[in-house]
Amino acid sequence: MTSGRRPLREARVAPPRANLEFSYNWSRGFLHLFFGGLNPDTWLLIPESLKEVLIIGGGFSGLAAGVALSDGDRRVRLLEQKPHLGGRARSFLDRTSGAVVDNGQHILMGCYHATIGLLTTLGTLGRVRFQPRLALHFLDRDGRATALEARDLPSPWHVLLGVLASGSFDFMEKLEVLRLGGRLGWSKAPPRDAERLSVREWLTQLGQSEALQRNFWDLLCIAALNEDPSIASAALFQRVLRLALFSSPADSRLGIPSVGLSEVYADAAAAYIRARGGQVECGQGVDGLWVSGGECRGVRLTGGEQMEADVVLSAVPWFQLAAVLPGELLRREPFFAAAVSLRPAPIISLNLWFDRPITDLDFAGLRGGTLQWMFNKGKILGSGGNYVSLVLSGAHRHIALTKEELLAAALAELGDFFPEAKTARLLHSLVLKERFATFSPSAEVEELRPQARTPLGGFYLAGDWTATGLPATIESAVQSGYTAARAILEDTGGQ
Repeated sequence: MTSGRRPLREARVAPPRANLEFSYNWSRGFLHLFFGGLNPDTWLLIPESLKEVLIIGGGFSGLAAGVALSDGDRRVRLLEQKPHLGGRARSFLDRTSGAVVDNGQHILMGCYHATIGLLTTLGTLGRVRFQPRLALHFLDRDGRATALEARDLPSPWHVLLGVLASGSFDFMEKLEVLRLGGRLGWSKAPPRDAERLSVREWLTQLGQSEALQRNFWDLLCIAALNEDPSIASAALFQRVLRLALFSSPADSRLGIPSVGLSEVYADAAAAYIRARGGQVECGQGVDGLWVSGGECRGVRLTGGEQMEADVVLSAVPWFQLAAVLPGELLRREPFFAAAVSLRPAPIISLNLWFDRPITDLDFAGLRGGTLQWMFNKGKILGSGGNYVSLVLSGAHRHIALTKEELLAAALAELGDFFPEAKTARLLHSLVLKERFATFSPSAEVEELRPQARTPLGGFYLAGDWTATGLPATIESAVQSGYTAARAILEDTGGQ
């Protein structure tokens, strides 16, 4: 499609800080020397000729794109409808307990290369505590504790020998895990036997027993894909296992934020964008796109004002996209119709405060119950409070229950895993139900996920639900932001 915009020049976006770092830092240093102690970030003039990119949405994908574009010779204006940044990955203060609470438990992994690059750029990577090597703890309903600890060996031996030494599996289960792990760890090309299969069908086809699936693979599947194994895509799960467990020992490590999730990235990314001449505005709603002559020219704000921009990047969730698209465009373009047809998968988080500790583990997988994972948030955050968070992902069967019903069921089950919970007194609880936490990664979903470039000139997409080849994770969101930024720089390279 011919846009009628200025001619293109070669442009690229690599890790942030790529294009303007020398000129930007040199000019800041020169002006700082000339004017003395003033802070250049508050008054450095940005040339008006820079193309403006308007980003809708202030979650991981929108902020990652904004950081990359700020370093790519673009003037960024980011609009967030809510009064805070972070989207579906944020934290807030619980006034009753005084604790910082995430709106859902999020973890990182060593294989989150794009996310690690972003946090390194922002100077906040130290706020995530990574394991020296992979270690997973499991608890059975009878209170038995076991662990899978990776060995200090090359991949895939670091995981495979960890399985052999683990008390989490009996002898036959160890052979089953080794058989599947060897298949993924040594094969140079991804096997194609998972195409169009669910995780349950694929694992059964590969001879993984029902007990092993229930007590191990299901926990990994639900944690990574937020979906029941009978629904989740085997091809996507296979890709996750390769990246997370069988690429390298460093990639297999888990990283858990030691502060609230917003403090890991949101404010730092906003400051980064503003320091490079951009704007980040919260409480600024967008009613729809401003389309003229078959191209996107900007957006219509909730108050009725039109805001013009050279490029618009939507970084809102798929279920909010239809609200900003013109109805005719949505009906006419299969590209958009497919994207908004994705189905949601819910997550329930139960945050509990007790009068005494119920465990000294940082986190654990819970085997044989309805609850799936426990995170010892008081210990992780260093707050000293007896605060734990319980996670129920892919919670289709439970999302309709009341918060009181969910809390009662969780407390009834918790004592089976943590005997100390039977005598501990519950001081406070906060149940969070995220009905649209992620898209449901079913076997047919990959063909519905859109690319960053859209059929509408000047309009681009980012989000963990776009075509990243990953499930709806932080890494998927960050990669999508970088991909969209790269596409924008390539398509609007001229000044």
